[in-house]
Amino acid sequence: MFKRKLLKNKSLLAYLIIYTIIEILFYTNNFYINFFKPFFSLIILIIFYYQNLKLSKKKEINIALTISIIFFILYLASGLIFGFNKNISNYSLINILASLWKVFLPLCSIEIIRFKLLRSNKNNFIFSTLITIIIILSEINFKALNTSHNIIFFHYLASIIIPVIVENFLYTYLSLNFHYKTSIIIKIFNEIPKTILPIIPYTNWFIEGSFAIIKVLIIYYLFKYFIFNKKTIYHSPRLNIYPIAITASIFLVLFMLGLFTYKPIAILSNSMMPTFKRGDVVIYKAQENIVPGDIIVFQYQNQIIVHRVVSINEYYVTKGDANNNVDYIKLQKKDIKGVYKFSLKYLGYPAIWQCRQLSEI
Repeated sequence: MFKRKLLKNKSLLAYLIIYTIIEILFYTNNFYINFFKPFFSLIILIIFYYQNLKLSKKKEINIALTISIIFFILYLASGLIFGFNKNISNYSLINILASLWKVFLPLCSIEIIRFKLLRSNKNNFIFSTLITIIIILSEINFKALNTSHNIIFFHYLASIIIPVIVENFLYTYLSLNFHYKTSIIIKIFNEIPKTILPIIPYTNWFIEGSFAIIKVLIIYYLFKYFIFNKKTIYHSPRLNIYPIAITASIFLVLFMLGLFTYKPIAILSNSMMPTFKRGDVVIYKAQENIVPGDIIVFQYQNQIIVHRVVSINEYYVTKGDANNNVDYIKLQKKDIKGVYKFSLKYLGYPAIWQCRQLSEI
C-alpha cells in the first residue's frame, strides 16, 4: 500500500515538472492554451480528485469565500476612484465557457496536485519549498521578461512576478494546514476580473501589485490567527518562513519603488570609479544641506546621474571621479534627488542587461 501511494506521488511530481517545462516553452501558444493544457488538466482531475483527498471543512471554505468576495468587491469599487476600462476580451457565453475550460480547469488541477504532494510529504520543508517554486515557474510568462525596456520589465516584476511569488507561498501554507479548496476559491476570484468581467477598474501597475500583496498578507494572518490557532492541525515551526517571505517581498517592492527615505538606483557607467562602479546599486537619501565633496543623485533631461559636487556658485558643478572634465550642466537644486549614502555591489546588473537590450533595438 505504501509503495503504491509513493508511486502515485512520484508520477504526480513528474507530471508537475513536465507541465512546468511545457508551460515555460509554450506559455503563449494558442493550441497549447486552448486544448493541450486544459485537456491534461481534466485528466489529472479525473485521476486524482477522488483519491484520498480529505473532506473540506465548511468553516474554512466559508472564510475563504467571504474574504474573496470582500476583496472582489473592493477591487471593483476601486473603479469608482480610478475609473473603468473595457476588458480587451470579446465577451459572449461561448467565450465565458471557453475561459472556464482554458483557465479555471488548469487552475483547479494545479491546486489539487499541490495539495496531494504537500500533504504526502508534510514534514519535508525542502520538498514543500521546491513544489512551490516549480508552480511559480509554471505561472510566469518568461517571454514577457524578454523586454528591451527596463521600465516595462520593472512594471511586470512589481505587478505580476512578485505577487505570483507571494500568492503561491500563501497557497502552499493553505494546502499544508487547511484544504486545497481554500486556495481554489481565492485563485478563482483572482481570475474572474480578467477572464469574465466585460469591464475592469482602470488601475496602474503599482496599485495592481500592492493590492495583490496586501490581500495575500491579510488572508494569511486571518487564517493563521482566527482559524489555525483554534484547531489541532499539522504545523511545522520551520514554515514560518512564509510570512517572513511575504512581508520581505512587500518591503522589497516598496523599497524598489522609492517609497522609503533611502532609495536605490543602479549605476550604468564607470564614471565614479573607484568609489563605485558599473553594476553597483547606490542608496541615496534626500538632503537639504549639500556641500562640495558630496556625491549627489540628480536628473539631467531624461537621465539620472550620480556624480560628485566639486563647487557651488550660481549652479552646482559636478564631476565623475573617473572623468577628466567637469559636467557642463547648469544644475539647480530642484534637480537634485538626494545624496549618496552607500552602495551595494553587483545588484544593478539586471538594469545593465535591460539597457543593453534597449540599445540593440
